[in-house]
Amino acid sequence: MIIFDTNAVNLLSPEGARADIIRKLRKSGHHRVAVPWMVLEEMAAHKAHLYPVKYQAVLNTLEKLRDILPWEPESSLEPLDLERFLDHWRKVYGEIFEVIETSDGAIRRAFQREAMALLPAKRGKDHSEGGRDAAIWFSVLEYLEQNPDQHVHFVTNNSKDFSDGTSYPYPLNEDIRGLEHRLTLLQDFDQVVSQFTEAVSGTDAEVAALELLKSPSVREGVAQAAAGLSTLTGFAGLGDGTVVEQWYAWGEEPDIELLTVADVTGHRIEDDVWYTAKVRWLLYGLAIDEMETLSGYIACVWETKILFSTRDGGTPTLLALEEPSPPDTGDESCMKILQSLKKRVADIAAGAKRNLLAVQTPLARLSTDHLPPSLAKLDLASLRLAQDAAVRQAALMNGPAQRLARQIAANQKLINGPGLRLAQQMAAHNAALRAAANYPGLRLAQQAAAAMAKLDIATSIPQVGVPVVTQSTSGGNPVAEDDEEQPEVLDTQADSEVEPGEADEKGDSVTD
Repeated sequence: MIIFDTNAVNLLSPEGARADIIRKLRKSGHHRVAVPWMVLEEMAAHKAHLYPVKYQAVLNTLEKLRDILPWEPESSLEPLDLERFLDHWRKVYGEIFEVIETSDGAIRRAFQREAMALLPAKRGKDHSEGGRDAAIWFSVLEYLEQNPDQHVHFVTNNSKDFSDGTSYPYPLNEDIRGLEHRLTLLQDFDQVVSQFTEAVSGTDAEVAALELLKSPSVREGVAQAAAGLSTLTGFAGLGDGTVVEQWYAWGEEPDIELLTVADVTGHRIEDDVWYTAKVRWLLYGLAIDEMETLSGYIACVWETKILFSTRDGGTPTLLALEEPSPPDTGDESCMKILQSLKKRVADIAAGAKRNLLAVQTPLARLSTDHLPPSLAKLDLASLRLAQDAAVRQAALMNGPAQRLARQIAANQKLINGPGLRLAQQMAAHNAALRAAANYPGLRLAQQAAAAMAKLDIATSIPQVGVPVVTQSTSGGNPVAEDDEEQPEVLDTQADSEVEPGEADEKGDSVTD
């Protein structure tokens, strides 16, 4: 366990090199890196102490402006909220460090020590001080007592109050008795870097980092993170025909390609090398507009700062993210990569469609004609299952099961997020399904609905009418007729009125 005193990480920049090294140490799994609660509070306070001063300066400026204006200025200033400011920095630093508690007992002992001006507290010019230092000291000791299998490296450059670690003056020697062999004092951050890491730099590091960034595990991790991008105000992206368009979220996980890599730094920790780098990615995929409907394919550039390693199967950690922006159409290399992405998506979609058409009936091919490129990534067997079920459902179902299928299709446009509202709609109809348990074709409707949910059809397939199927009187092939207002399915078994379980003319039992 590495525990930092405030002076070793004071005013730590979350985007800086020191913070990256701390993240690498923690991510490696070989070390824990922490601050006591008292240190977290001091770090947040050091960030916040100028906030009231700056706020008052703005108020004073507004007042001076009012003095010279013949009207009341329209500008306003939100109320000062110091606790909100502190909470922000507590959260930021709490994501970098593990936080160990400073107990009530440690705080009491600390201020007793300050009142007596005993180390690590001390006597100032006309007062005692150092209660917070004492609280940090007792937090470290409590951690050692509660974790007898742990060795602590306490990082502080305050050797005057905490000693240099080779010997401890009174009363520190009494505090540490029996724990000396499990506590090591380091004087600054550089000692942490030199003791626990080995710097990896130069061309070799850049080449190795580039290869890792191209690996499937890193690319997939970044693509998954990109899929979570969303906004209420809209991102700018490049639509079809190189027109800049607004988009609000991805309809599916976008395709991703690496554009540039810069500022690579690496540190070997035990057997692994951990890198940080600034990376630009090109994203391409189906996007959602402000009405929560699919608006077509969008391309954008996404700049990130990323932490990744040589560890097999390791997933990347995104440390800093910029808002996506449209690609520069004048950047030939970027446009070339974008064209390859578009071609890859189109080829996959075309291949999936050819495979389906090769094994389908004429009726199934009518359904295949409506498949968009966004379904190309789906499992082919699952896609065929959903499609076949939908076709059989259209040809055979009547009554409550048919109404359920229509209700699912009608509600596809209302779904917010992949598959979410579809699942809710299906759950709402559970009672109706149970009531119709003996109705012909029910299990087929359930299979179709389940396949739709699995494939996220609600966000992938555009709303289209189901072809009406009629049987020619001459016994020919089924004929499809378009009915755009309300598709109906003719019941080819209506004349026979065969009940479930009864035999038809060939002696077969009709069940589904």
